[in-house]
Amino acid sequence: MRAFLKGVRAAGGTPGFLLKTGTSDMNVVGPVWRCPILAYGPGDSSLDHTPHEHVEVAEYLRAIDVLEVALRALACSPAPH
Repeated sequence: MRAFLKGVRAAGGTPGFLLKTGTSDMNVVGPVWRCPILAYGPGDSSLDHTPHEHVEVAEYLRAIDVLEVALRALACSPAPH
């Protein structure tokens, strides 16, 4: 989570959190793997899976920047024990 917070801030954003319920692979694998799960992506989550779902190009490009920072941070962080 820290890596993604760092990525969002580096891209000029303010991190926010949503509790998303419902069915997803994360609801299945999180408990089985006994690890926290994080979902990140551009777009308005209230429009997910609706006819009005869309992503602005600028937001998509910003999400790529966030992911790049987060993945670099994860690659450089020590493995958990």
